[in-house]
Amino acid sequence: MAKPPISYRHRVCVICEGLEDTKYFNRLLQLNVWCTDIYDFYPINAKSASNIFARYQDAYNNDAYEVILVFCDTDKAPYREYSQIKNKINGFHAKSEATDKVVIFANPCTMQIVLSHFGDVDLKNQGKKTNGNIIEELTGIVGYDAHADQVKELCSKIFRRSYYEMRERVKEMDNGDDVSGSTNFIHFIGKFENADISWIKDINDYLG
Repeated sequence: MAKPPISYRHRVCVICEGLEDTKYFNRLLQLNVWCTDIYDFYPINAKSASNIFARYQDAYNNDAYEVILVFCDTDKAPYREYSQIKNKINGFHAKSEATDKVVIFANPCTMQIVLSHFGDVDLKNQGKKTNGNIIEELTGIVGYDAHADQVKELCSKIFRRSYYEMRERVKEMDNGDDVSGSTNFIHFIGKFENADISWIKDINDYLG
């Protein structure tokens, strides 16, 4: 029996908060906009914010990945659940700034990033009804409530050309996680686009 091929790509696990985040991340992988010849990405759907830390801890203890990241929403002030996630990860590593290294956030939600493929947007909360008109205006999807078929349709409207448009827009959103309409996504996609793997070592050296 032939042995399975050995991959020498660097294994990057990404704990995604839910279906939208996971499908969106997978869509970007399909578009081949990152160095997928260097990195092997493993998105994991935590299925809710409350499950993120358990999935993170399990992935870390599994020792199957070179680095583990989190992709999640901040929701809205006072950011209780998001703060709990940060506190648990920081406590797990006994490092006060661990989450600054491993958490990809979007304030108030990942839809802030997703819609940046289609136009300029500044969402104030993650409510599907509240954002429904904006989503319909930019994507043509009526009555968006994030069920699986709609998420699939939304991701199917994202192409390579819009990736670069999104990239320019999220540069302008590079603010703290307590600022509405912000995200640090630009820092991570910069790493994912780069064959220089030193960022993985930097994270692991900090986490110990």
